[in-house]
Amino acid sequence: MFGKPKGNLTYLGPEAEVLGDLRAKGQVRIDGRVQGNVVVEGDLEVGPTGVLEGPKVVAQSLTVHGEVRAEVEAQKVSLAKTARLLGTVQAQTLEVEAGAVFVGQSLSGKSKALEAPKEG
Repeated sequence: MFGKPKGNLTYLGPEAEVLGDLRAKGQVRIDGRVQGNVVVEGDLEVGPTGVLEGPKVVAQSLTVHGEVRAEVEAQKVSLAKTARLLGTVQAQTLEVEAGAVFVGQSLSGKSKALEAPKEG
């Protein structure tokens, strides 16, 4: 799942549903459904049965096996072959496996790359 634990683990099982914002520290795995903002100070994994419908998802790293419909901000975003992501992704690194579905806009790399060139 995550490798060596880095702290707290929060798990939302396949039968669980959260209507509202979710905030957590450490590692979070979601196999259920969340409708609302998700803010994780750590790593977030959306399992194959997991669905996030937020306005916004913020995490250090995000690994998606299920479905995310939101504006995403993370250092690293990884989309597995079973992933479906609909929305905007703002990340330093975006990894997309063959078979993953990504519909939206990606703003990846350093923010300086987004600045207009200066005319001199």
